[in-house]
Amino acid sequence: MVRTRLALVLVATCLGFPAAAQEQGPKPAVRAKSGMASSSNPVVTKAMVEVMRKSGTALDAVLTAVPMQTVIEPQMVTLAGGVSILYYDAKSKQYYYLDAELDHSKDADVAAGWSTYTGGGGSRPPDTSGKRIGVPGTVAGMKLAADRFGTLKWADYFQPAIDLATKGYPMYSFLYGEMADAAQSRLSAYPSGREEYLPQGFVPPVGTNVTHPRLAAAMKRIQSEGPAYIYSGEWAQHFVAAVKATGGNVTADELAGYKARWSEPVRSTFNGYEIISAPPPSTAGTLIGLTLNILENYDLKAHPYYADSAESFEVVRRAFGVAETATDEYVRDPLSYNVPTTQLLSKPYAKTMYDIIMGSMPKAAATAEGDVKPGLEIAASFAEHDRHSTDTDHIVAVDKYGNMASLTHSVYGSTFATGLVVDGIAMNSGNNFPGNTAGPGRRVLSPFPPTMVAKDGKPWLTIGSPGLSSRAVTITLINLLGYGKDLETSVDAPRFQGSQAGAAFSVETRVPQAVRDRLRTVYGVAVRPTMPYMWHFGSIQAITRDPDGSLTGVADPRRAGLAEGY
Repeated sequence: MVRTRLALVLVATCLGFPAAAQEQGPKPAVRAKSGMASSSNPVVTKAMVEVMRKSGTALDAVLTAVPMQTVIEPQMVTLAGGVSILYYDAKSKQYYYLDAELDHSKDADVAAGWSTYTGGGGSRPPDTSGKRIGVPGTVAGMKLAADRFGTLKWADYFQPAIDLATKGYPMYSFLYGEMADAAQSRLSAYPSGREEYLPQGFVPPVGTNVTHPRLAAAMKRIQSEGPAYIYSGEWAQHFVAAVKATGGNVTADELAGYKARWSEPVRSTFNGYEIISAPPPSTAGTLIGLTLNILENYDLKAHPYYADSAESFEVVRRAFGVAETATDEYVRDPLSYNVPTTQLLSKPYAKTMYDIIMGSMPKAAATAEGDVKPGLEIAASFAEHDRHSTDTDHIVAVDKYGNMASLTHSVYGSTFATGLVVDGIAMNSGNNFPGNTAGPGRRVLSPFPPTMVAKDGKPWLTIGSPGLSSRAVTITLINLLGYGKDLETSVDAPRFQGSQAGAAFSVETRVPQAVRDRLRTVYGVAVRPTMPYMWHFGSIQAITRDPDGSLTGVADPRRAGLAEGY
């Protein structure tokens, strides 16, 4: 713990930022007058604040953060991954959504991926297989966003990351743990991965300076050549050959033909607030909106808090289950399918689902206190991936001009993807996410949740999360907008996973034993306890603009992030 704090102090100091000593655990909300940023790494947050302090916008800040996170959080993100951005532009007073997520290759093994991600058994390609590698979108998305709303030169977005990769940063405990977990499998699978992550034959100890010279060189090429280096240049040629050599088949035409897209965000309402979020093929906006629509009928404040009451918890759990089942079934890439978003987010549909939930609860005789029996709890397992969860980073920023940004980017699937590295850039592992492999709409179906909330018609909150992604965002909004808790308490509140019928229901153990016992005995829920603060359950980054114009920011206690402003 002490060594990790020292590592963060050292890396912040070497980059010219004030020392940061953040760690996993509760973090107080912070306040600022002009600009605010929140990310899962203190060095990245400070870099974003510095961009805005020098008159850059919120979009400039998050675009600077993306390549930095590929350096200092390589387990979660890569420049060969995907990105989605929700942006509020203060000049036009409009919300814009950019989809630059992965495309499936035409040979993607989506059927295996679908059964795995929905818990239906089956098998997926081995962790190290090139079949898991899809067509990347991150760099194309960065360029499209920068060209429309950025104020910096293209090269400026990469220079802080190049400096960080060249000078290095001290290994910190969170990254060390992730690397140690992957070292005997993915990180050891290919010479390129061993060279990048295990240069001495083992995971660099905590406090050791870590550099990424090959990644720095690749980013210099992106600086000078733009996205062409990735999509049709030298790196593209090496990428296609490496994917094929490891069992995949992303073609040069697929890579050169990749297109990032501007789309209309999904909109819904809850308790008088407007929710603006990610549209299909992301499931997030539909999942968040439908869950909240169902619970709007329940009047959360009129009932006991869900973490203190099995009855309330069961209603919330079932609302998630209905929403997850519907989005799993009906959300597709709109370039290839008609997606009934309007119907799924209609208030009458939510009321019908609510009536079904409440009309199928246990009868009064079955809920008597005497019927509750303590029992052996089996700990939650996270060995298999859940399609609503992915190894990812989320960043948010608000600037002095009134712009807001919420950005998710990801390696997809497992940490460090397949372990393959091409000219310094790690692969993604999202090709076996659900979705379509034919026709124009081959985007992966992801849970990426860039989200904003408007209050009285004005942008009030920017929020997002990796891990449980849209689930974590929804749970936070249930606490914030449903129960009326403050932002810090809402982010800290207990989370859970696995709400669909027949799924194991994992809960953070800050939910009392008596509530867990009652869920199991009375409602027949297969409760699986996990850590009090489970980092797999997300890392909310969020900022609100308060009535006086000041900003309040939070970083999730489950990871080692930081919210900071000026």
